[in-house]
Amino acid sequence: MKKQILSIIFILTSTISFSQLISYEAIWVNDGMEEEYISVEELWSEVKKQAIADDIQDFWVVFKVEKDSTNPESIKKPDYIVFNGFKDDEQRKKETNWKELAMKVYKGKMSKRKFEKAWEKTPTVRKETKTFLVERLDNSIWSPLAEGKEGRALFNGFKALNEDYENFEMEYFKENHNKQIEAGSRAWWEFNKVISRSKNANQDVTHFTMDVIDANFQWSNDNEPSFTDKMMSKYGVASRERIIGDRMMMLYSHFQQN
Repeated sequence: MKKQILSIIFILTSTISFSQLISYEAIWVNDGMEEEYISVEELWSEVKKQAIADDIQDFWVVFKVEKDSTNPESIKKPDYIVFNGFKDDEQRKKETNWKELAMKVYKGKMSKRKFEKAWEKTPTVRKETKTFLVERLDNSIWSPLAEGKEGRALFNGFKALNEDYENFEMEYFKENHNKQIEAGSRAWWEFNKVISRSKNANQDVTHFTMDVIDANFQWSNDNEPSFTDKMMSKYGVASRERIIGDRMMMLYSHFQQN
């Protein structure tokens, strides 16, 4: 079931529109239930595939968050982040009986007893879930990493500190990201605005970015930036505060095929 993140993001770029909505689910798994959680996502994988075919949603991706076991703050991060993408609000609000859809998907593939047992496991594996609904504002061009390079997703949540923040992201930082894409160290960047969130989610985050980079890329400042770049970077960084910063590996995905 595990696929390369780069091929998935390539498909993502062919389905994007700037009105696209994405629901993020940050998931903490109950202690000792990692395998059970994975089995639940494997069950849902086929259900989501059918939901996309039925025009209930546009895409579904499950990321595993990488953690540093020696860092107490890193341990507090979610275990997984799930993206559910929709082409618009009308599609997002479609009423769906997910159990009926799942029964349709697994009819003839799984006994009723086995299905019920698997289905009932779904709500038991999560300790906590925090959600955000975001709208796509902008994204970079797509360029695959060179053969042999492994990609990682960087998922960052920012608080806008002034009214210039969105322009800095889309007019200045995006330009720098595209330069890195041309240099082969980055494959993708996207910029999303928070529309709503669950009560237990961070209340300060206003925007998210997601990047796909070379997993082994080392950040450096070998080239002396111009005065203009120094000032743009200075005031651009001052226009935002990073609240969330996660490094992720893609596990499962399905996308609408145009």
